[in-house]
Amino acid sequence: MDETNRPPGESRVETTEEKSARLKAARLQAERDKDARIDRANRKAAARRKILGPGKG
Repeated sequence: MDETNRPPGESRVETTEEKSARLKAARLQAERDKDARIDRANRKAAARRKILGPGKG
């Protein structure tokens, strides 16, 4: 049965390959998000140090 002939409410079974690809994509996205958070925190810290000057934090 293909996707168009499936009765309402019947969910599609995910294959192992599809699940692996989905999880891999989710891991990569989480890693990119983490790197973006770290980059933003580093930029904020650098700006804070620049504004406060030496010896202030």
